[in-house]
Amino acid sequence: MPRTRIPSLDYTEVLSAGCHLEATVASKPVGHAMSDAEFDPHHYRDNPKAIARYLTEAFETNDLSTIMQCINRVMRAQNVQALAREAGLRRDRLYKTFGGEINPQLGRVMGLFEGFGVRFAVTPLPPRQRAERPKLGRPLKRKAATRT
Repeated sequence: MPRTRIPSLDYTEVLSAGCHLEATVASKPVGHAMSDAEFDPHHYRDNPKAIARYLTEAFETNDLSTIMQCINRVMRAQNVQALAREAGLRRDRLYKTFGGEINPQLGRVMGLFEGFGVRFAVTPLPPRQRAERPKLGRPLKRKAATRT
């Protein structure tokens, strides 16, 4: 199967093309600032564009608890039994993994995202000051002390 290049998405285009509800939901802050009462599960049910936008904003926080909370909300907005079948996982395992009881494995996250109809996108972090890395190659061998 030949690989095809996936064009990068401009999320401002997605927001401007969306309906009023999508623009309203997208303007709300993600994570801990959005309570369960503010989260509208009907908006995220079988809506990969809205799910992608919501989870992208969650991943931009770089906070595992926020990310897990957002994944859990989106998961619960779906038909979890059908989602588990599609992701190749057991329903109870989905609840445990993304409910904060178990540290999720990357394969489980990828399977769940496939069930959502979304995929990961990796972007670089802003530059920061780092210590200089050592040169590549083997370290110098120290001469062993000889016994006399």
